[in-house]
Amino acid sequence: MTIACEDRAAVRASRDRLLRELEELDRLGEWNAAISLDTTIENLSARLGEPTDHRFAALLQRWCTN
Repeated sequence: MTIACEDRAAVRASRDRLLRELEELDRLGEWNAAISLDTTIENLSARLGEPTDHRFAALLQRWCTN
């Protein structure tokens, strides 16, 4: 499913806000919630056709060791 050209900027802005929230959840040690949010961020990035930084692996590793 493609994103309409006029919606791309809004979707990108939402994704970027979620990235900031992901950093806060990670800082707070809320890894389960952070992992779920990371999946959403990756989905939005994929729909935009943009790369993701794949924080999921690092978050999952931290979550499993705590």
